[in-house]
Amino acid sequence: MKRIILISHKGFAEGIKSTLEFFAGKNSNLYAISAYENGENTFPKEKLNELINSFGAKDEVFILTDLLGGSVNQNCSQFMSESVHVITGINLPFALTLLLDTNEHLTDDEIEHMIKKSASQIIYMNTYNKVTGLDDE
Repeated sequence: MKRIILISHKGFAEGIKSTLEFFAGKNSNLYAISAYENGENTFPKEKLNELINSFGAKDEVFILTDLLGGSVNQNCSQFMSESVHVITGINLPFALTLLLDTNEHLTDDEIEHMIKKSASQIIYMNTYNKVTGLDDE
């Protein structure tokens, strides 16, 4: 079973989770953890560890973090394994694609393809509108 953990500095993960549920509905395999929230100045490593350990041995876990090189990503990278994938630079298109994907297992190539496809949706609209003519009525 696919498990998706969104984890970020402050409330970003909760916001992404809320937006994903708006588009895709509630999903019992989607989790959000906010680090450094409520005056806490530590990473919630025990909470993340307990969550991962609560999953089945055959579950595939995707930990989506906010910032490459940030403390959240560094701490989450310690959990990487064959069944635990850490992906940073989370954006809504990637998270939604991953959530809606029906495959029980994803290959590294499939994950890379999803990342490239979602990254291509980061567009500077001022230039895009000029090139495509979308700003003409």
